Amino acid sequence: MSVSAFKSTWSLSRVLSNNRVIFSNPIHKTFSLGQKNSRTITRSLFSLSRSSTYLVNSAKGRLSNSYTCSCGLHSKGDEELAAFLKDEIENEKNAGRTFNTATLDGFECEYSEAEVTLTKKFNNEIIKIKANVNDSVQTDDSIMDPNDTSKEPQDVEMKSKPEFTIEITKGGKTMSFHCNYDQSIPEEQPDAEPYSDVFQIAAVSIYEGEFEDSTYEMSGDIMDGYLYDLLMNYLEERGITNDFADKMMLFFTSYEHKLYIKLLQNMKSFIEK
Repeated sequence: MSVSAFKSTWSLSRVLSNNRVIFSNPIHKTFSLGQKNSRTITRSLFSLSRSSTYLVNSAKGRLSNSYTCSCGLHSKGDEELAAFLKDEIENEKNAGRTFNTATLDGFECEYSEAEVTLTKKFNNEIIKIKANVNDSVQTDDSIMDPNDTSKEPQDVEMKSKPEFTIEITKGGKTMSFHCNYDQSIPEEQPDAEPYSDVFQIAAVSIYEGEFEDSTYEMSGDIMDGYLYDLLMNYLEERGITNDFADKMMLFFTSYEHKLYIKLLQNMKSFIEK
């Protein structure tokens, strides 16, 4: 029996079963934060069926009279871009949902632009979860409804699912778990059932001081299946459960959305100078 097949068999014996799978609606998808809302993600429109020429012409007709510059320093394109950004910022602010980004289930939150660090103490251990929300927003591969003959773009749900590292430090040493939200089935086992965990362990390492490029990492793909389950239970005992990973995804989504709005505001200020 292959290692991956053994792992799949043992995954049925997980002691803790508070797993919760994230489902996506391929037809109507919004920037979900656990509440019902109607936000349409306009930054995804260019990947839909409408051509960029159509979108540009449409934007010109809609925005040409909404912004007027009299300083003589800005081109027509500057004015139209600033007008679009103004509308987009307002729409994003109105559609946003509040989510507590100060603490998360006992973890204190620190930020450095796109980098997020969650920290808490557990007995004699210090637990840190580190993530970078850049390039972390994911959507469905299939955006268009095949039964929809109108060829109009549809709303898509966008969630931030960054890779993240869990560092558990005690006695000067750190055990590190590199994790992700990917739940794809291995290609060599197309008929295998997907794991029900919201997140998975991609690699594990132990080191003293700081992680170095030379530090050995054990891949989760080749790990003994029973060891993998025991390590997942080890994390669950420290509060890093599937429910927590679900909340953390909503947390990342909310924070990434704030950064997106901030970027639009900075872009607008830059254009208007």
